[in-house]
Amino acid sequence: MTDRPTGIITFLFTDIEGSTGRWEEQTAEMREALARHDDVLRTIIEAHGGWLFKHTGDGVLAGFSSPRPQPDKTIEHSVSML
Repeated sequence: MTDRPTGIITFLFTDIEGSTGRWEEQTAEMREALARHDDVLRTIIEAHGGWLFKHTGDGVLAGFSSPRPQPDKTIEHSVSML
């Protein structure tokens, strides 16, 4: 588990829209899908130095130390869209 961020923090909140209805209609499928969802989010959040501090059932709350400016990445991503 990544250490809790300090200082200025950037937060990520996720939610699966319409999940309540899906749970009622497709319980087994939702259980599997939510397990995959949680694994993917946890992996990505931790890979980027985030701290996953709460599960909401169909979403997560995570915190990250404030991002550092990376102008080279901005240019790289802009060029890749051309």
